[in-house]
Amino acid sequence: MRWTKALIPTLKENPEAAEVKSHRLMMRAGLIRKLASGTYSYLPLGLRALQKAERIIREEMDRAGALEVLLPAIHPKEIWTESGRFDILGEDMIHFKDRHGRENVLGPTHEEVITDLARREIRSYRQLPMALYQIQTKFRDEMRPRSGIIRSREFIMKDAYSFHPDEACLDRTYNRMKEVYSRIFTRCGLEFHIVEADPGAMGGSGSQEFVLFSDAGEDRMVQTGHDGPVVSVEMAERKLKGLSLPQNAAGRFKKIHTPGQCSVEAVAKTAGKKPSDLMKTMIYEADAEVFAVLVRGDHEVSDYKVKKWIHPKARLASIDTIEKAHSAFGFSGPRGLKIPLYADEDVLSMKDFVVGANEKDYHWVNFNLGDMPAAKAGDFRQVVEGDKSPDGQPLFFKTAIELGHIFKLNMRYSVPMKAHYLDKDGKEKPLVMGCYGIGVNRILAAAVEQCADDKGIIWPKNISPYQVLVTVIDAKDAESQQIAEQIEVSRELAAQRVDILVDDRSDTAGVKFYDADLVGIPLRVVLGPKNLKLDKAEIKIRKSGEVLLVDKKSIIPEILKHLDKIA
Repeated sequence: MRWTKALIPTLKENPEAAEVKSHRLMMRAGLIRKLASGTYSYLPLGLRALQKAERIIREEMDRAGALEVLLPAIHPKEIWTESGRFDILGEDMIHFKDRHGRENVLGPTHEEVITDLARREIRSYRQLPMALYQIQTKFRDEMRPRSGIIRSREFIMKDAYSFHPDEACLDRTYNRMKEVYSRIFTRCGLEFHIVEADPGAMGGSGSQEFVLFSDAGEDRMVQTGHDGPVVSVEMAERKLKGLSLPQNAAGRFKKIHTPGQCSVEAVAKTAGKKPSDLMKTMIYEADAEVFAVLVRGDHEVSDYKVKKWIHPKARLASIDTIEKAHSAFGFSGPRGLKIPLYADEDVLSMKDFVVGANEKDYHWVNFNLGDMPAAKAGDFRQVVEGDKSPDGQPLFFKTAIELGHIFKLNMRYSVPMKAHYLDKDGKEKPLVMGCYGIGVNRILAAAVEQCADDKGIIWPKNISPYQVLVTVIDAKDAESQQIAEQIEVSRELAAQRVDILVDDRSDTAGVKFYDADLVGIPLRVVLGPKNLKLDKAEIKIRKSGEVLLVDKKSIIPEILKHLDKIA
């Protein structure tokens, strides 16, 4: 490919709205362009890198015996209602009515669709185990899209689903997929870590994330000690103090008017308090049970711990359920609730705090623990700086980009959606399922975050848009153009799947070198009249900055030799 025939619109300045390194460099290198908040166009260089990552994924998934399918992006609402997830995803889900008045969902994920396919097509144990995967666009109505393609409203995922007769069979596939994912990310040139994670809205039991530690990440991870296990912030447990709930009532609380103020910050400002002086009352429902979890205003409830310690099917209650519990959405408080209360231990140290009054637009101030019903205390919040592990070790916080996530779904979807098979005795049983996702876009962003310097991108070889950039210093020099063409059409390079980009522009050498560093192709061959007259050409390795003078007759073997050394 010739640069003069390509679309590579590089930028000298950082785009104003680009906050993280990968966003800035992908915009400046001409890989992506923003259409609207959270939606991006992939230009030729960006698309080539994306396709390289997809090719690695396909090769490894196919090698593992998974079969590729392509599922629809538009889903009928009914299957999401059937699984019970329509209300769980809430406002993150993009849905609409078609011209016939039918409600549809733009797929944020495909568990329901694949389960529907399985219940129609998998009849017998003889068909099991079976693994299906796709590479498909997903849609989520992110409240605050940011960090470029790391968190967007439209993104590309590889999602795979496996079907089994029992949990032992699922375990074997789960472990194999863990190995497959490790090979994929290794081939993509990424330094990743595997951490225990919360299944979240996906449901199921076992769950692990493949992450890359980066300041641009939005996932918070916690490590116990300097070399202990790493888990998601949702799952990290802390050492408790053994406090108990005092029962003495202060009776000094009074009601204040807080019109439309549901956020901790707004209520704290009105009450003249700090966020840590507020108590949040989070109402949950699980099957027919309703209960409330109490945490300090500056803390976040851990849904994982709520499910672990209180009810495995717990989810935030709907507005209707909150009203039936004699409360008001956004203004819930413990006093007057006739449901079980669970208090995070830090709540037990609070005095003269603020809580919701269970009445729209009102809160209580100067409230105390004795002014509310008894509650069961425990660890129900996410850990924060200063917490220690249950055995007293310090906790260290890291931010990470989630690259992939694997789940043991078990029968989370097959039971409610009646996805059954006949076992060898002819008995009908629910399918046991696994789920395995990779954020394909994020592979690119993670690579740029990990592999870049102050000059630009440094692509890992296997996902670089091109492996070799041939820079022709003087576009009018006939010998330079002739050698460039020989490299471009080399069968030897083509046989090794080496992609060549020739910078044949009439710009100055300074402009070409600047863009070469910015775009970040791993190996650069510089053809200049002065060196060629000495029967030499220059090879530069982007990552190390090493410059080599090689014989012009051995350029192609030298390219292969040095590419082989690049990760």
